[in-house]
Amino acid sequence: MHTIVVGLSIKRAPLEILEQLSVHHSQNELCVQDVKAAAGLAGAVVLSTCNRLEFYGVCEDADEGVARVRDFILGQGGAADAAPARQFRELLYAFTDGRAVRHLFEVVCGLDSLIVGETEIAGQVSRAYRASCKAGANDKMVNVWFQRALSLGKKVRSETRISRYSTSIGRIAVELAARELGGIADKRVLILGAGEMSELTMKYLVAQDVSVAMVSNRSLEKAQRLAGQYGFGACSLDEMDACLEQADVVFSATAAKSCLVGRERLAAIMERRAERPLLCIDMALPRDIDPAVRDIPNVSCYDINELRDVANRHQNERLRAAKTAAQLIDEVAADFERWQRSLEYIPTIDALYRQADRIKADKLERAMGKLSGLTPSQKQAVQCLATSIAHQLVHEPVASLNAMAGSEKSRAYAAMLQELFHLEPEEGPASAEMPARADAPAPAETGAGPGGALTGGSR
Repeated sequence: MHTIVVGLSIKRAPLEILEQLSVHHSQNELCVQDVKAAAGLAGAVVLSTCNRLEFYGVCEDADEGVARVRDFILGQGGAADAAPARQFRELLYAFTDGRAVRHLFEVVCGLDSLIVGETEIAGQVSRAYRASCKAGANDKMVNVWFQRALSLGKKVRSETRISRYSTSIGRIAVELAARELGGIADKRVLILGAGEMSELTMKYLVAQDVSVAMVSNRSLEKAQRLAGQYGFGACSLDEMDACLEQADVVFSATAAKSCLVGRERLAAIMERRAERPLLCIDMALPRDIDPAVRDIPNVSCYDINELRDVANRHQNERLRAAKTAAQLIDEVAADFERWQRSLEYIPTIDALYRQADRIKADKLERAMGKLSGLTPSQKQAVQCLATSIAHQLVHEPVASLNAMAGSEKSRAYAAMLQELFHLEPEEGPASAEMPARADAPAPAETGAGPGGALTGGSR
């Protein structure tokens, strides 16, 4: 069986194409059932996020599987005409076997993300896998592949610095304020602006347990709407001076075309603050706060350039950590590929061990009939000895077969063992498990996996 990935991402596809093809989470189970049936896959997972749409599959013929999944995606996008179909097809990428395995590992670990090391993707992959399990679209190989990927993602994030250094300007600003002020939970915060950057900053403030904050914006209604989501207060920019008198720290991220807080204005406000220090963090471009306010006693000010410098340093740290992550990915991918190649001859090995156990059981039964005087512990010792001898006899041929994994020689050797020992390998899914690691969960059985199974359904 082969592993495949077919998809497209924001790195090469326009956003409007991703929007057209995206699969809403409520439709994921139906979609994964549809693609599994349409492409003749043994197992499938559909991963749809803001930045990517990817179809992961397991199939007998990699080329055919890729082609049929491509056709399915084109059909979903409504690209029936030749010209749109060509355009869509050029945006799609496809990976098979080892490259497909590594791609999933890189995705889960954040190495394939726009922001290297971002953590949200791991949860998105986990939800996609659970949807496949609920839909009954998973199989043995999908289970091992995705469980190992998710386990690897945790390992990479715990053993490297790939997610430790923030590259979000909002988060960097909040962390900077916390360091400068010796903590921020008990500080009074003023946020200038009610746009996307301000909202992201507020999320990080809430994560730091900030409870006293005001949102000031040109549109009071917009400020109230945003502040109300987090239990904060709101005011218009006309009331900004009064808020500046009370604040310990100001985060500014408006879309104003000129400075909102000039030097003279802030100097007058600081005279009414009884020498209480004020920290200003300006995330806007153009800047909201005049850099000259740094000359005012008890005022500290950081602007977007300084925040970007920190973000760049953090990104470099993540890139260094990505090299370590890539080494871990190589190790686990090699393990997976060895396990994957072994599946074709595992039935032969199972049959060899079953035959050895049958012979052992037959000979033990005859021997025990002649050794009626043995104590229970002596009988147990004889049984253990017989098992050890039987398994030791088949160990060498099994080890040799494992060493040839995936080669033409291994297929010929497996066929030879079947003929020499009159083996009858059982048909159906291989019973082998992937080599265990301390950080890896046991692979689930073929079938629904977590959450049970749902049957049928097409959109």
